Amino acid sequence: MGQDQSQPGRPGLRARGVERTRTNILAAARQHLIDVGYRNLSLEQVAADAEVTRVTIYRKFGNKLGLLDAVAENLSQRAGLVEGMRAAAAIEEPVAAFKQMVCELCRFWNIDPDLFRRLISLSAVDPEAHRVISSREQWRFDQVARFVTRLTEAGRLRRSFDPDTAAVAVGTITSFTTCDELATRLGRKHDRLEDLLLPLLDGVVRLDES
Repeated sequence: MGQDQSQPGRPGLRARGVERTRTNILAAARQHLIDVGYRNLSLEQVAADAEVTRVTIYRKFGNKLGLLDAVAENLSQRAGLVEGMRAAAAIEEPVAAFKQMVCELCRFWNIDPDLFRRLISLSAVDPEAHRVISSREQWRFDQVARFVTRLTEAGRLRRSFDPDTAAVAVGTITSFTTCDELATRLGRKHDRLEDLLLPLLDGVVRLDES
């Protein structure tokens, strides 16, 4: 009877252990990426810091590129970006939805600026890292384009822009690179930049209340 009573707890304990191992590996990989970059990333050192074997990392992530992809995905999950963008898209009024989208991106960039800087610099010099990062950036641009489309349909696109160029302009203005430059030079956190970004974006799409 004692054995039967303990069985229900075992799967839960096992699952928590698996998740804890994954979390430890991702935390160690994040720190090593920031410290030494992708090319110098040592799976042996990541394994040692996470207190697992290198085999465990290969079993869970496949290879170094798979680990990088998991670190990037974990960053999005920590920030709840997908959920935040969905919540913004659910706002009926297009200007309010657009403003909330901008706030969500600013909040996202503030989650882990050090890691974002490293990932973006990696994307510029490493083809493998570029594939991982560019796919996520394309997703962000696609989301931005949907919000711009709503404003276009509402007649709020500035005359000097067409929908495609407006989407590119908005995507660039709300990128981490732009936000990080503003945050660094102005001594602000990234999630406190929307009051600066919105006037800039008003030059692309009309955001006044009328």
